[in-house]
Amino acid sequence: MNDLTPRQRADLPTAVLHWGLVLALLVSVSTGWRIASLGDGSALARWVDALAVQGNVPWWHFASAATLVALVAAYFVFLARMGLLGRLSVRLASLRSADRQARWQALNKLVYWVALALLGASAVSGSLMYFKPGLLPGEPLASVHRFLSWAFVAYIALHVLAQWGMGGFRQITKLLTPRVAYGTGAALALAAGVAVAAVTVAVDSGSLTTLQVMRTTAPPALDGDSTDAAWAAAPEVVVHTTRGNGLEGGEVAVHVKALHDGKRAYLLFRWPDATRSQKHLPVVKTEAGWKLLHHNYFANDENEFYEDKFAVMLARSPVAGGNTVRLGSQPLAGKPGPTHGLGLHVTSDGTYADVWHWKSVRSGSIQQFDDNHFGPPLEAKKGQARYTGGYTQDPHRGGGFEQNFESGGEGSLVRLKYLPRDLAAVQARMKSFNPSPEASDEGDFAMPRGEVVPYSAAADAQIPVGTVLPSVVYDRPFEGDRGDVSAHARWKDGWWTMEASRLLDTGSRFDQPIADGIYLWVSVFDHSQVRHTRHVRPLQIKVQP
Repeated sequence: MNDLTPRQRADLPTAVLHWGLVLALLVSVSTGWRIASLGDGSALARWVDALAVQGNVPWWHFASAATLVALVAAYFVFLARMGLLGRLSVRLASLRSADRQARWQALNKLVYWVALALLGASAVSGSLMYFKPGLLPGEPLASVHRFLSWAFVAYIALHVLAQWGMGGFRQITKLLTPRVAYGTGAALALAAGVAVAAVTVAVDSGSLTTLQVMRTTAPPALDGDSTDAAWAAAPEVVVHTTRGNGLEGGEVAVHVKALHDGKRAYLLFRWPDATRSQKHLPVVKTEAGWKLLHHNYFANDENEFYEDKFAVMLARSPVAGGNTVRLGSQPLAGKPGPTHGLGLHVTSDGTYADVWHWKSVRSGSIQQFDDNHFGPPLEAKKGQARYTGGYTQDPHRGGGFEQNFESGGEGSLVRLKYLPRDLAAVQARMKSFNPSPEASDEGDFAMPRGEVVPYSAAADAQIPVGTVLPSVVYDRPFEGDRGDVSAHARWKDGWWTMEASRLLDTGSRFDQPIADGIYLWVSVFDHSQVRHTRHVRPLQIKVQP
């Protein structure tokens, strides 16, 4: 008799909305896992690495989230227009009904409400992280959002089991061969979905914070002191950044002001940091030779023996990271992956994102940002230690800094390039050495070019075992594109204060102008090589005429 029962078939609008929701949910969960892996080194995160998509993950995550919202809105419009809201109405008494079919129908409707509750909670937690970072503690909120993604995995299994219980294989497959019906409802649902998507995009772009670059006739003195009268006239914006290494809760708020005099821009950045970290890969003399102090430097993921850093990015796209972020252990097809497995920065349309990278010991010693860029994928060279995607330095004609070592021994033993001309003078500038990354450093851990001599075994023999030396040698400021941005920073009372200056438009193809239509991001590195703080939504630059 069951063989003569007509096969159940869902209506076409329901089938399309259902599979659209499934696809958007899978993309959202997979991309969310990839984003979460940036700060999660657990075995579970490594296990799901194969399931998490790679590449332009932030864009896909935000697009799939917006699609989910639009599809849910479209589904409710469809149900309301066609008088089908009964699909979601639950009579709890039916759960105890003697009729097996009635019991399973009620149970399935409860399962639908579980899905709606999970979607609602995910939308709220995701929106808070996206639109209102800092309103609630970031890491607990991210943990809730991550837990909800795993709850969706459990929901999918529950949903399939409940459908099987209600009607077996036929119930599960009825969405595969839908019948054409409810055309008017489908048209209204489509219109509603498009409208919600349009509103979402409009709200996103229309609610960006504006950084007003105010005109001044008396530029501030660039000395790392924010008390100049010029800064008092500039409005301040605060950017809440999250998910960094070494900072309390991984979060830090960056205070930003901007001025211009018609030719140059002047920017003020301030952020709290309990320690002044200057121990950038120091070297210590041992009986076996010079040992580099580090924990994970050669995997490009050092988080203890490193300097404080700060980065600014200017780009024409407001998408997360200027649309340069490509996450994963091998996010570029046919190219090497990053040694730390987190991801690469690269553009896919031939454009460049302008990146200013301040390194408190290295570029800080020459009072400049290291002017870099994210561009098209670089050529992978045989034998290179690190492939950086599209990230590299702007060209320069001289000046700068260099590391005072070459690897070449066993383990962390290195060959030095230079030795101090006056060891006592170098140690006096360092003041003291505390190996703890949580200790604040008072001295300077870099040596001027004029105060070093080329390495020789004879000079090395005069240096006692146990001596600690800086690993950075600096020269004059960079000349050329790489030296376009000055940076004068000072650490005092648990705060870094930095004043920077650059031409409004350098004319370089590797730079972006400081002008209307450009977006700005900031990142804080607390004695960390790559694990910086981040914020999804940029500041929108507006230059006062």
